[in-house]
Amino acid sequence: MTDLDQRIISTLREHADGQVDIGRLTTAAVARGRARRVRRRAAVGGTALGVAAVLGLGVAGGGGLPVEVPWTGAKPAVRSATPAAAPGVPGALARPDLVGKDPGLLHFGVDPARARYLSWRSADGLESAQLELGGSAPVSFHLARSAGVAEEVHLESDRLIPAVAIPPYDGELTRFSMADGVDPIWVLRWQPLPGLFARLRTVAPTDAALQAARSALRLDVAHRCSAPMRLTALPAGAWSAGCKVTVTDLPDALDVSLIVDGRGDRSMEVRLQYPHSIVGDRQEPNATAAGRPVYVYPQGEKMELLDIAKAHVTAGWGLPQSGFTEEDAATVLGGVQVAEHLDRPATW
Repeated sequence: MTDLDQRIISTLREHADGQVDIGRLTTAAVARGRARRVRRRAAVGGTALGVAAVLGLGVAGGGGLPVEVPWTGAKPAVRSATPAAAPGVPGALARPDLVGKDPGLLHFGVDPARARYLSWRSADGLESAQLELGGSAPVSFHLARSAGVAEEVHLESDRLIPAVAIPPYDGELTRFSMADGVDPIWVLRWQPLPGLFARLRTVAPTDAALQAARSALRLDVAHRCSAPMRLTALPAGAWSAGCKVTVTDLPDALDVSLIVDGRGDRSMEVRLQYPHSIVGDRQEPNATAAGRPVYVYPQGEKMELLDIAKAHVTAGWGLPQSGFTEEDAATVLGGVQVAEHLDRPATW
């Protein structure tokens, strides 16, 4: 197998008569993920070429893609959240070398009249989003300065499947057939500029949603990785390393993950979960963090901040994270700030 998607298909077929073993897909990757994260800090530079099209979809090393694609799917009925604009920050076409370097930024956008964000993410050298375009399944978009990073499929939190063989980013549309009655996988890979790798993927009866997503993409703008939670205190030698916001079910639910990394391959996930049903579902405090009540879970490696009535806010420093301590988690949670209106992205 020479393609990551084909590897996943093969594994799923092996388990067609039983439950899919996600652990089998991810165990090896967990061990290698952290070393890869460090290696991915190095940038793959690109020389900015003249932009031939407003979407910047000219392909290096392959045939060009059409500038405009006719709208072929139903337009999204709901546009509940978009990441805030980042005025003065260049988009990927102007500064491809900046892609994936700042977890607080996204160097792309989408036409809000054509696509709705389900999530956005910036971490580990990868900028990505899940988009809804009125079809039966979302379309994922990955943007990176390395084809290997653009190929990574993140399954849960920090767990991933690294690509073994990198397919060409030549603008060719790839279709992977599944079993009878199962929609095929569609993947489009291209280089908007040398050293900049873009990937779209969906599972659907046709490639209409993928083509619509391609047309809706904008690589000449930048946005913040907007989140309703801020970290104002970090352990010594630590830094913000990742941001992921899932807004699929707003205003009823919200899921935010902010990653803190540190020297010696330390990592911690600070997570905000907001369902309406969470009100009143609280543990009794058994410790404090900068004077704020917290609950330290009996098994350790997880702490919850208890003075945010409308959401669960936790810090996890156990697997797949590692290296930080309970004291470090207390430092981070002691400085957490949460927006007043979690269901109003414009206020974040």
